Amino acid sequence: GQIVEIAPGAETGWHLHPVPSFALMLEGTLEVIQENGQVKHLEKGDSLAEVVGVWHTGRNVGKVPVRIVVFYAGAVGQPLSITKQ
Repeated sequence: GQIVEIAPGAETGWHLHPVPSFALMLEGTLEVIQENGQVKHLEKGDSLAEVVGVWHTGRNVGKVPVRIVVFYAGAVGQPLSITKQ
């Protein structure tokens, strides 16, 4: 697993995951916006299967850092995340 931390008010930027990944919210409040306009709010204790091959961005809309543990099911040498240029 990998811990991802996002400061209050910060955003991940638009990205996609070419491999399946699963995440558990350890702390904070995260707003996830997909390219199609779909919005999800995630709180401490929530789990999710991340979208594969879909552009999305995450924003910390709370007052404490967002901390997420993410588990990737990719192949060795394959990128886990691609940033939109």
